[in-house]
Amino acid sequence: MVLKNKTKMDNEDKKRLRTGPRKRKRGIKFDNKSVRKFLILITSVLTVLLVVEAAQIFLQFKKTIVQRPVYMVEGQPIDIDAYLREYFVNKIPNKTMYVTVSAYSSTKDQTDGNPFLTALGTPVRDGIVAANFLPIGTVVRFPDKFGEKIFVVEDRMHEKFGLQVDIWMSNQEDAKKFGIQYLKMEIF
Repeated sequence: MVLKNKTKMDNEDKKRLRTGPRKRKRGIKFDNKSVRKFLILITSVLTVLLVVEAAQIFLQFKKTIVQRPVYMVEGQPIDIDAYLREYFVNKIPNKTMYVTVSAYSSTKDQTDGNPFLTALGTPVRDGIVAANFLPIGTVVRFPDKFGEKIFVVEDRMHEKFGLQVDIWMSNQEDAKKFGIQYLKMEIF
């Protein structure tokens, strides 16, 4: 038995001689558990940062772009459309941007609740638009498509629509014909 161990030792000594003396590795020795915990920690931190960034991007589209009060004249009924046309005809817009523009009509499948009332509670009419990123009462214009025609934000869209504007049209065929367009919008 001693001979076998001696033979075994001889083989190990021969291996050491062939490979040279063993060098001790310097540095930190990681076991599997510490590496796994570290990777889980890094993955968790990166996931949290990604969720925070996604939330910031989502909330950015929820913010209103232009703060504008609703146009009201106390105690006197006025034709708001005539007033707006006269007042904004030569005005310079506060902001100009390009947005996705679609059209809708007063059908139950395209509206919530009463299809003939806006979110403001006014009856639908020509010159009404729905937009979630602009305050109710904001005046806008689409000069490339409608020239000097003035539109007022009085309605809202489903919350999944970010920077999109929906123009009210009197019949469904005109709304379908309008389709979806990318237009320059002037905001007053």
